[in-house]
Amino acid sequence: MTFGETLRDHRTRAGKSLNALARESSCSKSYLSRLESGERRPSPEVAAHLDTVLDAEGVLQAAARDDRERPHRRFLPGADEAAYGDALLALWELGRRHPARLVLTMVRATVADLDGVRAADMAGVTAHLTEYASWMAQESGDTADAFALLTATAELARRSSARDLEAYARVRRAELLMDDDPGQAAELAAGVRGRRGVSPRVQGLAALTEAKALALTGPSRAVEAALDAGAALLTRPDEHGPYPVGPSTVRDEAVAAAGWSLFDLGRTADAVPRLIAAIDSSPPDGHRARSLLGARLARAHLDLGDLEQAAAVVRTALDMARRTGSASARAELRLFARDLRHWAGDPLVQTLRAEIAAGLTGSGVLPRSPSPRPRR
Repeated sequence: MTFGETLRDHRTRAGKSLNALARESSCSKSYLSRLESGERRPSPEVAAHLDTVLDAEGVLQAAARDDRERPHRRFLPGADEAAYGDALLALWELGRRHPARLVLTMVRATVADLDGVRAADMAGVTAHLTEYASWMAQESGDTADAFALLTATAELARRSSARDLEAYARVRRAELLMDDDPGQAAELAAGVRGRRGVSPRVQGLAALTEAKALALTGPSRAVEAALDAGAALLTRPDEHGPYPVGPSTVRDEAVAAAGWSLFDLGRTADAVPRLIAAIDSSPPDGHRARSLLGARLARAHLDLGDLEQAAAVVRTALDMARRTGSASARAELRLFARDLRHWAGDPLVQTLRAEIAAGLTGSGVLPRSPSPRPRR
């Protein structure tokens, strides 16, 4: 039996519909349907995950191994850009609230289906899928993989004349560089902002990234100028292709970037209302964005001396970070735990430190150093 036939057999024996299995496994119904029909092949990680969900005792993993040994044509017959575009949009939705590593596995499988396709129209959707894979790699904590995937994104974007996506790959590089070399990050983002032929949206996102980098080292006036430029650019009319470029969860990226940057500038009282507005403008299922912004808001409340409010906010952020496995939110939560040292002796602080340690590591020991804090 093929993996698809084996999956269908075990799902039926368990009395589960595709909808039920989709809910329990965090895989989309359409993805599971394609697995069962043989249109898609699972990665080893997905096969193991479904094995656990269906209590198949290793049978699904074995079937997946057998399938991988059979000849397989990677690009699906009859599939077109629209089909893969639908898959991309579905993966974006999953990425808002599900573990980054699981979503990354799904994105990689989709990209693998398109491996070797040279047509320019398919290169476009592959470029967007690869950029999203780089984001999920970043959120999984694998910065090296994220950089490599961004390099592939830029090449695919050039092949398909996707100028905005090629420019945005540079913005993403600036985000990844921000903690290690904020000066270089600001310079890289500023270069995108000055590029001709790039849409106002991508230029605006570049300006906001430049502002975040400058807030770590640069003068306040330069940060404010970059924030103002970004906000103005993002309000300009903009024509875009079938797939959005850049983050899509936070409704007002300019407000979120302002709250983030003002905190780094030490203007915490000004940062708080902007961070709150950014969180409130995010959809309830936007767990990834809400956990990151919430962790920074908790730090801001702590900085203003409101420990109880900080505790309430950080617990919500921690819960969402657990669900998504967000490396960026986890890094900000570690910084919150570090900031708690200024409140030594308070019983609430001891409780919070224990909760964060358990939430981030599953043990009672906090990681010693924060990992890079990519933002989206």
